[in-house]
Amino acid sequence: MRFAAVLSLALAASAGRTAPSGPAKPSPPVHVTADEVEYRYKENKAYFFGRPIVTLTREDATLLCRRLVTDNDVTGHISHAVCTGDVKLTRGLKIATCEVATYDDAKGTILCEGHPVLHDGESIMHGELLTYDLDRDRAVMTKAKGVVIQKPGEDSPGTRKKRGAKEGSR
Repeated sequence: MRFAAVLSLALAASAGRTAPSGPAKPSPPVHVTADEVEYRYKENKAYFFGRPIVTLTREDATLLCRRLVTDNDVTGHISHAVCTGDVKLTRGLKIATCEVATYDDAKGTILCEGHPVLHDGESIMHGELLTYDLDRDRAVMTKAKGVVIQKPGEDSPGTRKKRGAKEGSR
Protein backbone atom coordinates (compact mmCIF):
# COMPACT_ATOMS: atom_id res chain seq x y z
CA MET A 1 0.00 0.00 0.00
CA ARG A 2 1.35 3.39 -1.00
CA PHE A 3 1.55 6.12 1.61
CA ALA A 4 1.75 9.78 0.63
CA ALA A 5 3.08 12.04 3.33
CA VAL A 6 2.59 15.74 2.98
CA LEU A 7 4.27 17.87 5.59
CA SER A 8 3.45 21.54 5.64
CA LEU A 9 5.61 23.56 7.96
CA ALA A 10 4.37 27.12 8.03
CA LEU A 11 5.64 28.08 11.43
CA ALA A 12 6.85 31.41 12.73
CA ALA A 13 10.34 32.82 12.35
CA SER A 14 13.39 30.66 12.61
CA ALA A 15 15.75 31.65 15.40
CA GLY A 16 18.89 32.48 13.39
CA ARG A 17 17.23 34.55 10.63
CA THR A 18 17.24 38.30 11.21
CA ALA A 19 17.01 41.37 9.05
CA PRO A 20 20.04 43.69 9.27
CA SER A 21 18.29 46.32 11.43
CA GLY A 22 15.05 44.84 12.60
CA PRO A 23 13.22 41.94 14.16
CA ALA A 24 13.57 38.34 13.02
CA LYS A 25 12.34 37.77 9.48
CA PRO A 26 9.88 34.89 9.21
CA SER A 27 10.97 32.00 7.04
CA PRO A 28 8.71 31.16 4.13
CA PRO A 29 6.76 27.93 4.62
CA VAL A 30 8.36 24.68 3.47
CA HIS A 31 6.25 21.83 2.09
CA VAL A 32 7.50 18.26 1.69
CA THR A 33 5.74 15.54 -0.27
CA ALA A 34 6.97 11.91 -0.17
CA ASP A 35 5.75 8.35 -0.52
CA GLU A 36 7.07 7.40 2.90
CA VAL A 37 8.30 9.28 5.96
CA GLU A 38 9.99 8.12 9.14
CA TYR A 39 10.07 10.49 12.13
CA ARG A 40 12.79 10.12 14.73
CA TYR A 41 11.43 12.38 17.42
CA LYS A 42 14.27 11.98 19.92
CA GLU A 43 16.74 13.06 17.21
CA ASN A 44 14.50 15.82 15.77
CA LYS A 45 14.92 14.26 12.33
CA ALA A 46 12.63 13.11 9.56
CA TYR A 47 13.55 10.76 6.72
CA PHE A 48 11.52 11.11 3.52
CA PHE A 49 11.67 8.52 0.73
CA GLY A 50 10.33 8.87 -2.77
CA ARG A 51 9.20 6.23 -5.17
CA PRO A 52 10.11 7.86 -7.46
CA ILE A 53 10.69 11.32 -5.87
CA VAL A 54 10.52 13.49 -2.76
CA THR A 55 9.57 17.14 -3.26
CA LEU A 56 10.63 20.02 -1.00
CA THR A 57 8.99 23.31 -1.97
CA ARG A 58 9.77 26.80 -0.61
CA GLU A 59 7.84 29.54 -2.34
CA ASP A 60 8.58 29.15 -6.09
CA ALA A 61 11.67 26.92 -5.66
CA THR A 62 11.29 23.14 -5.85
CA LEU A 63 13.90 20.60 -4.83
CA LEU A 64 13.39 17.03 -6.08
CA CYS A 65 15.30 13.90 -5.03
CA ARG A 66 14.91 10.27 -3.98
CA ARG A 67 15.76 10.73 -0.27
CA LEU A 68 15.50 13.75 2.01
CA VAL A 69 16.74 13.92 5.61
CA THR A 70 15.65 16.93 7.66
CA ASP A 71 16.81 18.41 10.94
CA ASN A 72 13.91 20.03 12.74
CA ASP A 73 13.67 22.40 15.65
CA VAL A 74 11.53 21.54 18.68
CA THR A 75 8.41 22.90 16.96
CA GLY A 76 8.97 20.70 13.88
CA HIS A 77 10.21 23.54 11.63
CA ILE A 78 12.80 22.31 9.09
CA SER A 79 16.07 24.08 9.83
CA HIS A 80 18.32 21.99 7.58
CA ALA A 81 17.75 19.32 4.93
CA VAL A 82 19.96 17.07 2.78
CA CYS A 83 18.58 15.83 -0.53
CA THR A 84 20.26 12.89 -2.34
CA GLY A 85 19.63 10.78 -5.43
CA ASP A 86 18.73 12.36 -8.79
CA VAL A 87 18.74 15.86 -7.29
CA LYS A 88 17.05 18.62 -9.28
CA LEU A 89 16.37 22.22 -8.20
CA THR A 90 13.93 24.29 -10.25
CA ARG A 91 13.02 27.93 -9.94
CA GLY A 92 11.27 29.52 -12.87
CA LEU A 93 13.30 28.74 -15.99
CA LYS A 94 16.43 27.95 -13.96
CA ILE A 95 17.25 24.27 -13.39
CA ALA A 96 20.17 22.92 -11.35
CA THR A 97 21.20 19.28 -11.01
CA CYS A 98 23.76 17.71 -8.70
CA GLU A 99 24.46 14.68 -6.51
CA VAL A 100 23.71 16.27 -3.10
CA ALA A 101 21.78 19.43 -2.24
CA THR A 102 21.75 20.94 1.24
CA TYR A 103 18.97 23.35 2.23
CA ASP A 104 19.76 25.81 5.04
CA ASP A 105 16.67 27.62 6.30
CA ALA A 106 18.54 30.23 8.37
CA LYS A 107 20.64 31.33 5.38
CA GLY A 108 17.88 30.79 2.81
CA THR A 109 20.29 28.83 0.59
CA ILE A 110 20.61 25.56 -1.26
CA LEU A 111 24.15 24.26 -1.72
CA CYS A 112 24.61 21.85 -4.65
CA GLU A 113 27.64 19.55 -4.60
CA GLY A 114 28.82 16.72 -6.80
CA HIS A 115 29.00 17.80 -10.45
CA PRO A 116 26.53 20.70 -10.26
CA VAL A 117 25.08 21.91 -13.55
CA LEU A 118 23.01 25.10 -13.86
CA HIS A 119 20.71 25.62 -16.85
CA ASP A 120 19.39 29.16 -17.27
CA GLY A 121 17.54 29.31 -20.56
CA GLU A 122 20.09 28.32 -23.19
CA SER A 123 23.05 28.99 -20.89
CA ILE A 124 24.67 25.97 -19.21
CA MET A 125 27.27 26.17 -16.44
CA HIS A 126 29.21 23.32 -14.86
CA GLY A 127 31.34 23.78 -11.78
CA GLU A 128 32.56 22.54 -8.45
CA LEU A 129 30.00 24.05 -6.10
CA LEU A 130 26.73 25.89 -6.70
CA THR A 131 25.22 28.08 -4.00
CA TYR A 132 21.68 29.27 -4.71
CA ASP A 133 20.49 32.11 -2.48
CA LEU A 134 16.70 31.80 -2.51
CA ASP A 135 16.06 35.15 -0.80
CA ARG A 136 18.14 37.12 -3.32
CA ASP A 137 17.45 34.84 -6.32
CA ARG A 138 21.20 34.64 -6.86
CA ALA A 139 23.33 31.69 -7.97
CA VAL A 140 27.10 31.47 -7.49
CA MET A 141 29.08 28.68 -9.21
CA THR A 142 32.71 28.11 -8.21
CA LYS A 143 35.22 26.94 -10.84
CA ALA A 144 32.58 27.62 -13.48
CA LYS A 145 32.89 26.33 -17.04
CA GLY A 146 30.24 26.42 -19.67
CA VAL A 147 28.40 28.31 -22.32
CA VAL A 148 26.58 31.55 -21.59
CA ILE A 149 24.16 32.51 -24.35
CA GLN A 150 23.62 36.24 -24.46
CA LYS A 151 20.51 37.61 -26.13
CA PRO A 152 20.94 40.45 -28.65
CA GLY A 153 20.87 43.83 -26.93
CA GLU A 154 21.81 42.49 -23.47
CA ASP A 155 24.80 43.85 -21.62
CA SER A 156 27.52 41.40 -20.66
CA PRO A 157 27.64 40.66 -16.93
CA GLY A 158 29.52 43.43 -15.15
CA THR A 159 29.21 46.01 -17.97
CA ARG A 160 26.98 49.02 -18.43
CA LYS A 161 25.68 50.70 -21.53
CA LYS A 162 27.47 53.98 -22.09
CA ARG A 163 25.20 57.01 -22.07
CA GLY A 164 25.49 59.79 -24.58
CA ALA A 165 26.22 63.30 -23.38
CA LYS A 166 22.56 64.32 -23.72
CA GLU A 167 21.30 61.21 -21.89
CA GLY A 168 23.68 61.68 -18.96
CA SER A 169 22.70 65.32 -18.42
CA ARG A 170 18.97 64.65 -17.92
